[in-house]
Amino acid sequence: MKTKQPHIGIFWVYKSNVLAKAMPLNRAEPDSLSLYDCDFSHLVEWEEHKIYLPFFPELIAVEYQEISRGRVIFSGNSKFFTIYADRKVVESTELQTLVCDKFNLTSSQCTWKLDKHYRIFSS
Repeated sequence: MKTKQPHIGIFWVYKSNVLAKAMPLNRAEPDSLSLYDCDFSHLVEWEEHKIYLPFFPELIAVEYQEISRGRVIFSGNSKFFTIYADRKVVESTELQTLVCDKFNLTSSQCTWKLDKHYRIFSS
């Protein structure tokens, strides 16, 4: 049986679904602080690659920052995943579980942090 590898990357949560651009942790390189992150951009994935299609065509006129979103990184020092996200995700056990499932993580491996960069903006 093949073990599922943990992933890092970016995500949105919409209608109890996680839309993600992710990569296996073992394919990432650490920075000078032993943090594993990816170069994925919410703006690029939403606006250029339209990550929400074909599943949610109703989002065609919605800006990327209007949907709950976040980023998963890994610390080689602490051996924990840090998930930065908006309040809706950070304060919901149900949404945290969805994100963990999408990135092949267990909740005991994760630290959840609010980040004003991921605040939801309305148009």
